[in-house]
Amino acid sequence: MDMPESAKSKSQSADRADTSDANNASDELRVTAVQEQLQVDVDRIETGSVRVRKVIQEETKPVSVTLREEHVEVRRVPVNRPVDERYAPRQEGDTLIIPVFEYVPVVKMQLMLKEEVHVMTVESQHEAVREFILKSEEIVIERREGTDGEWKPETDTE
Repeated sequence: MDMPESAKSKSQSADRADTSDANNASDELRVTAVQEQLQVDVDRIETGSVRVRKVIQEETKPVSVTLREEHVEVRRVPVNRPVDERYAPRQEGDTLIIPVFEYVPVVKMQLMLKEEVHVMTVESQHEAVREFILKSEEIVIERREGTDGEWKPETDTE
């Protein structure tokens, strides 16, 4: 093992001291110990890079939807009968009945129900295809070797 010069000289002088002391004390033995120290540092060196991008794609796709429509049908129903007093509109099922009154000259004045207007709501549904824009996102991960290397897509290793 190579030792520095300063360590060699210290070691040799310690050996001489050991032999001279060995003559004086026959039962005493001296051993010289040498200790080395190591210092470790870490240097950061760029060996590659990773780039992550998000790509948004838009695509128009036909989507089937249910459309609901309401239509109002108005039907006039002649009644022409005398009544004693007016009454308010009424609801019968999905039909709203609105009375229409008029005074008609007779020998005497009398209130007569001239007609009723029936207003019905009819609901219908049908399937239709409409175009919508759908968006989807995708993550792209790319790597490169070194600082000036070419970007290459990362392959899934799962």
